[in-house]
Amino acid sequence: MTTKEPHAGHPTRRTAVVLVVLAVACVAAGVTTILAGTGGGGTPPPQPGPMAAGQMPDHMTGSALPAPPTTSASPKTAPAGAPALPASRPTALDIPAIGVHSSLLDLGLNKDGSLEVPGKPLQAGWFHDSPTPGQTGPAVILGHVDSYATGPAVFYRLGAMKPHQQIRVTRADRTTAVFTVDAVRSYPKKTFPTLDVYGNTPDPELRLITCSDWNSRTHSYQGNTIVYAHLTG
Repeated sequence: MTTKEPHAGHPTRRTAVVLVVLAVACVAAGVTTILAGTGGGGTPPPQPGPMAAGQMPDHMTGSALPAPPTTSASPKTAPAGAPALPASRPTALDIPAIGVHSSLLDLGLNKDGSLEVPGKPLQAGWFHDSPTPGQTGPAVILGHVDSYATGPAVFYRLGAMKPHQQIRVTRADRTTAVFTVDAVRSYPKKTFPTLDVYGNTPDPELRLITCSDWNSRTHSYQGNTIVYAHLTG
């Protein structure tokens, strides 16, 4: 995988959001199919509470349902936080509450339009067509939950995260964007909340995504765990 500095002048990534929405919608209406790990076995990872697509995390009540992806409407509003930062590629992710420290891979789209996933189970990756962490809009970071090669992977304990815990993203400009968790939710793959995850937001936000709900009969994951967070420092 190659890395590159983010494009300048696209703080809301409207075009990228529409492309991702379309690509994701073509793959089982969510990212589970493209994020599904290999099911390394052992003790199941922690799981957050289930949530139906279209509902909002605790701090996001009162908003209308998301508009179609051709609009630039924001599906929700996060609590007031720190002002947005200029674009700068993320280089590392730290989540003290679950013991995560990972350098970040650079992820794009595959030739078939599906979202690329990290090639290394113990490393997370930033989707480079989303805002850089700290910019206005939802930055997206993906990670595997487990693999046959490693057992537990980088986001094995993502479902154990709680509101108010911190996530730190180191950036190429030597700044650190600090995010505070708003909600941790699990969704069935068939109702993945595409616009809640990728839709434009008026403030800097972060999404962490991994697989959840391993089905031992089909040997596949049936859902996704998503952490919603907003910039606070």
